[in-house]
Amino acid sequence: MGDLLETMAAYQAYGVLAFILTVFATPVAMHLAKRLGVMDMPDQALKPHAKPTPYLGGLAICFGWAAALVWAMLRGAVDWHILLPLLLGGVLMSIVGLLDDLLELSPKLRLSLGAGIIAAVLISTQAGFRLVDSVLGPVGIHAPPVLAVPVSVLISTIIVLGACNSANLIDGLDGLCSGVTAIISLGFFLLAAHLAAYDYSGQGDPARLALAMALFGAAMGFLPLNFNPARIFMGDAGSMLLGYNCGMMIVLFAEQGIIRWVLGGLMVFALPIGDTSLALFRRWRCRRPIFAGDRSHFYDQLVDRGMSIRKVVAISYAMAGLFAVLGCIPIWLRTRYTFVLYALVAVAVILVIRAAGMVRADEPGAE
Repeated sequence: MGDLLETMAAYQAYGVLAFILTVFATPVAMHLAKRLGVMDMPDQALKPHAKPTPYLGGLAICFGWAAALVWAMLRGAVDWHILLPLLLGGVLMSIVGLLDDLLELSPKLRLSLGAGIIAAVLISTQAGFRLVDSVLGPVGIHAPPVLAVPVSVLISTIIVLGACNSANLIDGLDGLCSGVTAIISLGFFLLAAHLAAYDYSGQGDPARLALAMALFGAAMGFLPLNFNPARIFMGDAGSMLLGYNCGMMIVLFAEQGIIRWVLGGLMVFALPIGDTSLALFRRWRCRRPIFAGDRSHFYDQLVDRGMSIRKVVAISYAMAGLFAVLGCIPIWLRTRYTFVLYALVAVAVILVIRAAGMVRADEPGAE
């Protein structure tokens, strides 16, 4: 506990800075969006909010997040060789999201741009290079680097890109994505702080801790004006940045080729993963286009059943907190037991979703 408190004291300043700057930048972004007419118009279907709402909150999140990381580099707390590419990649992902907000990019173009940015960051930082070693190591298989590294980069790119889209998809209710991401960032921080206490990596430990704190501060700084009834939305510029940060955190846990830390990171991020999986499964089962927006998400289904937005968001926060706690289990359990526990959790979640009737096809022509 003493090591954790010391680590929090050493890195909390970056979270505080990100929080303060995002709090003050959010009203500026709101005013700018109104001036430029960048408004999210209600349609009483996928966008059931009561009135037109400014859209540029992602710029405020990006500003607070980026400033905190710049300060970490200027203070020498984190090696800029690893943090600068991660920072630039996040800014570029936010720009791609902003272009999507303004121009409505095609899904293929958005995914292609995102994949290119993520791959470039992974290669420049060597993040995720040992992901294949993490997976194959426990069963005694060691792939040659000429094969393991390219495959690791490909899988890592898919993980980060998937996290970007999962965060984007969970941004469907006031305060949902920002609050859930803040809770997820605390789970990441606890995992990273445990590794730092044992000097897991001279470069990786500070980078993970700074990223988690900056993510927490920026998400929390945006939440006051985004909570129901929201006065501003983050848009893709915000959700893609938050998802990028989460995805990179998961990949960074593979630095030493130990799979259980990657599993822990995935479990911390389990709520967005589960929501995306549910939505895609229902779209497939209902024979709808995969990229078409609908109300297949778990939170939409809860609202449609009569729950208030605030109640659904509170339930989501509780679920995110539970998954964050479960994600820290590798601190105490060995890899084999972590596998078994997480498999049981996955089965339990599937059974609960099925029992709740959230997977049934409910449209004409669906099986």
